Amino acid sequence: MNLDMLFGYVIAERFRESGRSKKKRDYIIDFPSIESKEQALQLIGLQVEYVDNYVKIRGRILKPHGVKGKVRARFVKPLPGQFWRGKVYLKSPVSSEILEKLKVEQPSSQTV
Repeated sequence: MNLDMLFGYVIAERFRESGRSKKKRDYIIDFPSIESKEQALQLIGLQVEYVDNYVKIRGRILKPHGVKGKVRARFVKPLPGQFWRGKVYLKSPVSSEILEKLKVEQPSSQTV
């Protein structure tokens, strides 16, 4: 399976906030193929990359967020302002064992 097929969407920004400071590099990412916390635990430590027309920003998955398979990621620098529903691709080398545990479906050639 090609790793570029495993992508997610940025759904929330600045996850870590307090009264005085905001951590502008923390985001919550939703991978459509991941549906449980157990599957999200398999992604901890893997690298992700936000790709835009002009910029590529790398980040790392820190921990799961909630029980529905969302994860928290921290990027090297903050994402651009107009990034909503931007795609984030999984870029770390993922073993086939992890992909089998995630049960990621490959799209057929007829649906692409």
